Amino acid sequence: MKWLSRFLLLFVGVVRWPLRAWLRIRVTPSDLGELTIDPDKPVCYILPAGGLSDWLALESGCLANGLPRPQLSHNRLPSNTRAVVLSLPHGRAGSRSELQRLIARGIHDKHYDAQIIPVSVFWGRNPIKETSLLRILFADSERPGRLRKFLIILAQGRNVLLHYGQPLDYRAFVDSIDVAPAVSVRKLARVLRVHFRRQRTATLGPGVSHRSQVLNSLLSRPEVHAAIEHTAKAEGIPEVAVRTRAREYADEIAADYSNIAIGFLLRVLTWLWNRIYDGIDVRHLQRLRATAHDGSVIYLPSHRSHMDYLLVSYTLYLEGFALPQIAAGINLNFWPVGGLLRRCGAFYLRRSFGGNQLYTAVFRAYVDVLIGRGQPMKFYPEGGRSRTGRLLPPKTGMLAMVAQSFLNHSEKTVSVVPVYIGYDRVMEVNSYFDELRGSRGKKNESMSDLVRGGRKVLKRKYGRAYISFGEPIQLAEFAEAHGYPWRAQRDGAQAGSRPDWLGEFVDELSAEVMCRINSAATLNASGLLALILLASPQKAVVEDEMIHSLEIMAKLARLCPYSENTSMPEATDGRTLLAEAEPLTRLLRVPHAWGDVLTVESREAVLLTYSRNNVMHLFALPSLIANFFAHFEQRQQAGMLDDALQLYPLIQSELSLRWDRAEACTELKKALAAILECGLLIADDDGVLHRPKAGSHEFAALMSLARIMREALERYGMTTVLLANNLDTGQVDRSAFERQCQLMAERMAIVTGRNSPEFFDLRLFHNHLQTLTRIGLLKSHGDQLEIEPHLQALAEDALQLLGPDIRQSILHLTSAPRALEDASEK
Repeated sequence: MKWLSRFLLLFVGVVRWPLRAWLRIRVTPSDLGELTIDPDKPVCYILPAGGLSDWLALESGCLANGLPRPQLSHNRLPSNTRAVVLSLPHGRAGSRSELQRLIARGIHDKHYDAQIIPVSVFWGRNPIKETSLLRILFADSERPGRLRKFLIILAQGRNVLLHYGQPLDYRAFVDSIDVAPAVSVRKLARVLRVHFRRQRTATLGPGVSHRSQVLNSLLSRPEVHAAIEHTAKAEGIPEVAVRTRAREYADEIAADYSNIAIGFLLRVLTWLWNRIYDGIDVRHLQRLRATAHDGSVIYLPSHRSHMDYLLVSYTLYLEGFALPQIAAGINLNFWPVGGLLRRCGAFYLRRSFGGNQLYTAVFRAYVDVLIGRGQPMKFYPEGGRSRTGRLLPPKTGMLAMVAQSFLNHSEKTVSVVPVYIGYDRVMEVNSYFDELRGSRGKKNESMSDLVRGGRKVLKRKYGRAYISFGEPIQLAEFAEAHGYPWRAQRDGAQAGSRPDWLGEFVDELSAEVMCRINSAATLNASGLLALILLASPQKAVVEDEMIHSLEIMAKLARLCPYSENTSMPEATDGRTLLAEAEPLTRLLRVPHAWGDVLTVESREAVLLTYSRNNVMHLFALPSLIANFFAHFEQRQQAGMLDDALQLYPLIQSELSLRWDRAEACTELKKALAAILECGLLIADDDGVLHRPKAGSHEFAALMSLARIMREALERYGMTTVLLANNLDTGQVDRSAFERQCQLMAERMAIVTGRNSPEFFDLRLFHNHLQTLTRIGLLKSHGDQLEIEPHLQALAEDALQLLGPDIRQSILHLTSAPRALEDASEK
């Protein structure tokens, strides 16, 4: 047989170089550091099927990424100097004997160890129509014939994905064997086949049906048919006409994957990101791979820019994940963008269903189909883009549909993955400023707006984009942990119906999603600088003071991390952080003999509030503590912590903080310990805390830290004092009172010389009232709010944290408030 081996070697040598020149291979994970490969152990690569082209693709990927080069075993075991490649046995004795020999060696030699690395090779990544002729001829399959494999290489050779799985613990597997080696090989093969099957689903997703098949299946569902009958009876028109309308709704909603559109947009986006961003920083991918490997994934990102729609999908595609279908607002369905996005996986929904039972039934059915097929999906829990940089209160409509579909398909593993998206600079921030100022309302997007905006976008750089995948929430485990009887719902007579507890479940789930988005935040240099600069009364800081404050704040963030999922800036030196942030924040330098002064123009300072609001929750507890020393030189530690805990529910609600009241007590102590270690406070032996000497760098940093939460505390002061002033009547009208709070904040901004539109954002005051109701200081009776007498104590505590000037302004504005009716009319 030597002649056969020599012939094979000669054949490989002939085809290797032309094939390698033709192939364009992308490797995942892109950061191979995610793999726990030990360089001192022999490596054995496992492919799901034997094939020369797969082996050569693996060889190219290994050589390009510094991994051991795979060689055909030729009945030789892997060693420290020779990595081998095997394929899973498929009934051929030779294949089985190679893997069996590897297992037998470990059984007989207790010192022999190796690393088994499963490798999946995907020839082409685009979703393929299930009945397409292209699928028959050119789409990848697990065991194609020679002719078909040749056609696949020609068609898909420029789009090859190589995925390395985590190494299997060979030694632990061998030591656990208590059966014959042949039986253990079958056991190992089963484990690997499950891995390869799950990896294929996680990478390619389920097969994509023709759009006409999807539309027909929607119209045939019982709930849609019932809605058609109801609408026909209610409107007195034939069912045929209503069925036509339902099909139009389905056609308006459904995505329509196109290989050509995906390939085109991939190239456009690669060019665009390289032009406007300095890079895309992606975190926590390894955890996401495990989640996607185990079942269906629903991505729930924060929403700050139109770029969010494309950025997450682009990143997922490059990292080897199946493309999700994306819920997009109907306002984006304009020519030609709407059609392009639809062909890349977007499905459209109206901003309001308006009580349209037929549209609601069709849309719910579409979501249920996606969940049932295991199709990854993405939508924004906030509903729209945040104009302030803060997370918006979640809108639960889509999440309720997902939860109901999970109950309908509870045999499937469904996980929601919160996603934090951040930018060094958001390109729409100027328009957000105008909207908050009220100069214009939100406009519907159009092609002309896209062209005009595109010219401006391409002329600027926006720093880096940040994507951080938060801790996943498996719906079955979440329901179980919170005591919801989802199993009884699945198995009982009411299976398929909407349970009474679903609304409460969705509310808890949405709140947890927002907390986990915030937990996955990325702290960047521009966010740190915005926190410090905006905390300066005149928006001007001496350079040396800025450098020291940046170092202190970065150190504080590391000593008192908001969450284990929070990402910190790589640099710790203040001068490096300043150099990174200066061009992005458009700082102005005012030269001076004693050192440059850093400042920004008035409008730019307002725009920086967006960057600040992205990350201010990371310093919420340290800032709350610092506020107790902004106007007092010393405080008793125990009393200060008790007072901070009383105010915590207000900032928890506004910033979607992750701790409940009991946990907040522990976290406040941790924050205080970090502040003491940074030298921002000094503790004596009697439990008294002192602030640093005025004029020191530490004193300046403490004041900057305090001012992070200052505006929030001022709003609390205004709200609680205004409520306390109405204790004689005992109640207020909710809407009128919210409007009065907004008017008072506007007046406050004018008299204090602020240019901060978000300071009087109506939604913040609405949130305050909801929080006060939840903690029992208000009682809700429809549109009327009943005021509890002990709210007076909270108002006094909130006022004590504010300076005398602000305190006087609030008391003056609330001493003789205008009638609520007059305020609501303005």
